[in-house]
Amino acid sequence: MAKQVELQVVPREVQGKATKRLRAKGIIPANLCGHKQISRPIQFDEVQFERLRKKHGTKSIYALRLPDGKVQTALIKEVQYDPVSSHLLHVEFSRVDMEEMISVKIPLHFVGESPAVKNLKAVPLHLVDELSVKCRATDIVPAIDVDISVLENIDDVIYAKDIKLPQGIELEIDPEEPIAKAAAPKVELPEVEPESTEAASPTPVSEETGEAS
Repeated sequence: MAKQVELQVVPREVQGKATKRLRAKGIIPANLCGHKQISRPIQFDEVQFERLRKKHGTKSIYALRLPDGKVQTALIKEVQYDPVSSHLLHVEFSRVDMEEMISVKIPLHFVGESPAVKNLKAVPLHLVDELSVKCRATDIVPAIDVDISVLENIDDVIYAKDIKLPQGIELEIDPEEPIAKAAAPKVELPEVEPESTEAASPTPVSEETGEAS
């Protein structure tokens, strides 16, 4: 069962440009939307959220606990950062029922050692870093392992259909989509010395005969 990450939140009354004052105090504005309910403005402590995000990532299920004790399970839909300062600006949460089927992207974790890389000096290519899947919220996992030890020869490919998915998780992309590959090593061409560009010395001509000497 997917682990829930608890985050303390409170209803937010500050809107628009006034949210800058919240951020200055270390409080981040957010919205809770989805399930055909009105969007609810909330806020939370930046330090607490960043600590949880770094430990559990953004794909975990968050249990948003309100001051009245009520808890709303949600997934992070979007996290906005300032492009210049990288400071956290806003978070969008999407309500989720733990038993409903949802579409999510789960990070891939490449494990094992490829014989093609080890013995043939192939170049390992990780073509996809997240996998689009469908599952119940209770079945969401932090990451899905991809065993690259099956890449034995140059140009061997792992396709989406080859990945062993955890129970309850189904692919939501083309099964033939390539995920990883053992590419041919780069061939280093020998250095070629450039041809001399010096002009040939002119042949002296005799002033008396006009012939080349």
